[in-house]
Amino acid sequence: MTYRGDSKKQAILRDEAIRTSKETKNNRYVSSIVAALKSEMKILDIGCGTAHIIQQLAKCKNPELVGLDLSAAMLKIAKSNTKPLQNISLIRADGFRLPFRDCIIDIVINRLAEYSTQETYRVLKTDGFLFKYGLGPHASKEIAEFFQDRIEKSSFFFPRNPKRWKKEVSQHILETGFTILSIKDYIENEYYEDETELMNLIEMVPLVKDFDRVGDRRTIRELAKKYKEGQGIRITWHYYLIAATKRLKT
Repeated sequence: MTYRGDSKKQAILRDEAIRTSKETKNNRYVSSIVAALKSEMKILDIGCGTAHIIQQLAKCKNPELVGLDLSAAMLKIAKSNTKPLQNISLIRADGFRLPFRDCIIDIVINRLAEYSTQETYRVLKTDGFLFKYGLGPHASKEIAEFFQDRIEKSSFFFPRNPKRWKKEVSQHILETGFTILSIKDYIENEYYEDETELMNLIEMVPLVKDFDRVGDRRTIRELAKKYKEGQGIRITWHYYLIAATKRLKT
């Protein structure tokens, strides 16, 4: 995803993928946020996409939720998904230029979207929280293996020093002034039923430049053959969760 906003096709594919997913990673993310949540807090989701995360949070301790995304296509689906929920508002805006006054948000959350740590720090209240969900260096390594020369680099994470990658993803957050409370990472296997599901993933993110379902069919078949297991075509998912807080500067 980029700050220019996702396309209609990406929005539809992502919404469908989340609806049919049996994964646990979003549950861990939501649980970490709920642990810090108090009644009637104001939460900002930068890069809310189709609003599945804030849908889950809307039912916990009656927060005020704002979903922000630059993609009109994403927000159109998000509006439909959140229609019954009165404590959610949606705005189209840039994660690098947040349309809020200083120090009015209790919790900022961000899942795989580009954003400004400085802007996040600015809008958060003192002792407010940032919850960041990002990609680890092993994510989608099978796809990177087969499309080495055409991968969308912004959709992968290649650390400068693989042994110290957690320090790298924490650097900007710390330099902005946040105190990091925790950083945890998880490696899980995702299984795709067939080649069509795998191609949906590649287009949804997107993971491969100029991907063509017909022209790239042979490569997809080779990938599927190598990583086919009993549960489906295996793709590695590696993600990290950072919890940070804005402390009063002394």
